[in-house]
Amino acid sequence: MIFHFILAATIICILATLIATRAQGFAPPRVVAVCLLCLLTIQWGLGGILVALPHILMPDRIADFIGWAAGSPFQVELGFASLGISLLGVLCFWLRGTFWIAPVVAQSTFLLGAAFVHIQDALLHDNFSPGNAGAVLFYDISLPLIACMLLIAHRRLEGDET
Repeated sequence: MIFHFILAATIICILATLIATRAQGFAPPRVVAVCLLCLLTIQWGLGGILVALPHILMPDRIADFIGWAAGSPFQVELGFASLGISLLGVLCFWLRGTFWIAPVVAQSTFLLGAAFVHIQDALLHDNFSPGNAGAVLFYDISLPLIACMLLIAHRRLEGDET
């Protein structure tokens, strides 16, 4: 499943970055910053693009995977919204500081909202399709929580409370 691949790529990026730059040490501010940067740029940036494109290019297939009716332009609309949020993640590679707040707020709101909709759909319509109640649901809840914790830790460790 693509979600597991994206998470694995993110973890590999974190480890590779920490190992390649080990001369800078492993102080908590640096480790937190690397973890947050990789989550934003790889998991939510590049990975988000990989997840958004199928909604745009093959919306009916994705609707079927989620357990929803095909034929709605909503899937394409969702794809473009996801693409826009994902591009915020990619921009984090170049834009630092308080800019990182934007993709954390945008993507966390989107994913936690999606989790709410998926849970509601599972409970009300018995929709336990893999794209509704599978790994997607786990990532929709866990990654925003991790990102928010990393962002808070990053801002506190860096002394950036503005």
